[in-house]
Parts: sequence; C-alpha cells; structure tokens
Amino acid sequence: MRNALRWVGFLLAAVACDAALAFAQEEPGPYERYLRGLAALEAKNPARAVPDLEAAAAFFKNDPDVFYALAKAEALTGDSKGAMDALSRAVALGGGAGADTDAAFAKISGTAAFRAMLPRIVENGRPILNAKVALTIPEADLIPEGIAWDPGSRTLFLGSLAKNKIVAIAPDGKVRDFAPSGRDGLRRVLGMKVDAARKSLWACSAEPDAPGGNKTRASTLFRFDLATGKTLQKLPSPPGGIHLFNDIAVAKDGGLYLTDSEEGAVYRLRAGAEKLEVFQPGGRFFYPNGIAVSDDQRFLYVAHVLGITAWELSSGRSFDLPAPENVTLVGIDGLSFHRGSLVAVQNGMEPNRIASFPLAPSLDRVTGVRVLERGNKDFEIPTTGAVAGDVYYFIANSQLRALAPEGVKDPEKRKPVVILKLDLPDLTPR
Repeated sequence: MRNALRWVGFLLAAVACDAALAFAQEEPGPYERYLRGLAALEAKNPARAVPDLEAAAAFFKNDPDVFYALAKAEALTGDSKGAMDALSRAVALGGGAGADTDAAFAKISGTAAFRAMLPRIVENGRPILNAKVALTIPEADLIPEGIAWDPGSRTLFLGSLAKNKIVAIAPDGKVRDFAPSGRDGLRRVLGMKVDAARKSLWACSAEPDAPGGNKTRASTLFRFDLATGKTLQKLPSPPGGIHLFNDIAVAKDGGLYLTDSEEGAVYRLRAGAEKLEVFQPGGRFFYPNGIAVSDDQRFLYVAHVLGITAWELSSGRSFDLPAPENVTLVGIDGLSFHRGSLVAVQNGMEPNRIASFPLAPSLDRVTGVRVLERGNKDFEIPTTGAVAGDVYYFIANSQLRALAPEGVKDPEKRKPVVILKLDLPDLTPR
C-alpha cells in the first residue's frame, strides 16, 4: 500500500503478472522495464534482462536494488566489467548484501576486484540492532500501516488496513478501539498524525483494492477528537480518478499537507479550512509517500520513488533534495523530521532499514546517513514511525503481503504486531 515499488524489494510474487502487462505496452516506462528485467532474471534469461535493467538503472540512478539486479544479469551473461561496475554502485549506495553467497556471481567471485569489495558487501548486510520492543499487540490480523503519538496522553494510535479502524494504546499497554471498524465510513487506514495543540488526530483512509484493479478509488481525510474518538471532520478526495491519501504533515498553525500516492499529487488544508486544495498537482513525480515539515516551518519534504523533493514554503521554491553520491534517499515509506535530520523507514531497499539523514544548517541538503536499525528479526515490511521527543516508535511487522482485496490471507499464520522503539540521535546542524 505504501511503497510505490510494491513495498519491499518489488515483491517478486507480483512481478510475473506486472511484467506480462508491461510486455504488451509499446513504450514501457522505466518501472515497467525494471519489472520486466526482474521477470527475465526469474525466467533464467539474463540476456533478455540486461537491456531492460540498463534502462531502469539509467532512470533509478540511486537505487541499489536496481543496480544489484543489473549486476546479476550482466554477471550471468559473462560481462564481468559491467557486473562489477553495477555491483560497485549498488554497494556504494548501501546495497549488495548477499552478493558474497549469490550464485549469480560465481564466475567473478574469485577476481581481485570482487574480493576487494567483499568487506563492504558483508558490512552492508550486517544487522544493526539498536531498537527495543516497545509493545506487542495480540491482534495479529490487524495489518497496521500508520502510527501516531499523542504527547499529552502519551498514547500511541495504530491504524488498521484490514479492519478499517484505529486502535489506541495507553501508556500501560492496554489496547482499545479508538475509531471502531467502519464508523462514519472509515475504510483502510494509512498515515496518521496528532495535532496536540488542537487535540485532534488526523488520519488518511482509502477504499480497498478491487480484485481486478481499481478504475476509480476515493480517499477521505478524517479528523477525530483525541479525547472521545468522535469524528470532527471528513474531507473527501476530488471526484473521479484513483486516489490514495497516504501520509500527513501537520503545520504549527493547524494546517496540514498530505500525499495522494496514486494521483501523484500533494494536497494542502489551510488552518480552519473545510476543503482541500492542490499544493502540487500530479505528474511531477511518481508515488509521493512519506511527508514531513521542518520544526521551523521553513521546509516541506516529500518522499517519492526517486528520492525526496523539498519546498521552501515562504517562496514556493521546490527542488530535489541534494545528497552525497553514496547516500540513497529511495525506497522511503514513513518520513519524519527530528532535530535537524530526516528519519526514514526505507522498506523499498534490501535489507530494510531505519535511517537518519542529517541536514545542513540551511536544511536544504542531506549531508550523510546514519543507519539506526537494519536486519531486525521482527521486520516484515516496516512501514511508518512516530517521533515522541527523542524516541522513535515504528511498526516492525505490518505483514502487508497478507493483505488481499478479499481480506487477510491465512489469518491463522499472522503474527502479533510488534512496535519497536529507537533512541534518536540529535543531529541538529551546528
């Protein structure tokens, strides 16, 4: 639901179907060519995969998974130099984990260049385990996606995709339904944010996927009273089209911004307004997702497939957020601002990770990356997180693969929901 590239590592289970559709297109885009290249690799036809993966890599220039797939295809066709060039790029971006045991690289694994790269390959796959279990929710078929924190009551809110509801988790760990299933038209719940000053919880809700695909889909932005759970406001998506309200950033004046991933747009709700307005129309980028606003309200940051776009809100100037050559901003689901850094759940790259990206004092460029968590045994598509002071609570196992249009697959196999917490470093620009 959240990641444009079908959550984690472009789920191979869906590749064959998507790629078959892509073959029928006269001019497939780079995403379709990537899927088609993966399908060719799965079909053990690396020669067919190479041109598609080369085209995808030329577009997704900072995606380690794309370069890793290209490296495999080129290694299997005997292009040792091409394979090493692509693998080197994947490793530089933090990917390439598992290449040391991947049979695709058997013919080049003994070369001096490959052996020289081995320490970094191993390092990129090494688990980084700083998080602790904050709580476990027995309702295993919840399929949570969004999480929010209320500093006043110290309550966590968790939204359910499968059960069309929001639960509240008290400081003592007790769980209750905050917005019961389907009340006031609540459907699948995605991103949520608390506006503590106005004692409100904002939540994105969307109609479910149709078995044959959606020709139209409506989304709704809900506002709930924090104390009672009463619905205070319902703001629908524009009529027609496929809409997926996905995540929210709340401004200090009570206004907010939200992403519509399927339309590719960003909407704005001005403080006190009763109607959403277009902030960024669809078409500029593919699948806007996580969204955050800087504490000083100067910048809005929106994660999308190719990275992060920033807006200087006072001037309206927008730009792709620069980052060092070896730092990748792709694959981001949840996005938060914390003390001069952007905290991101990167479930669109392997291995999944939680990363903090320090910003320059001007807040208009990334200066590096600090991986906070990676390779946790509880990870099963982590999605979003919530900043609570200097602690980050995040969903470890959304189990999104189990969600189907007709409901939760094999509910008896689902695991209790795990919420992890991390201490966040203070990366305030000095």
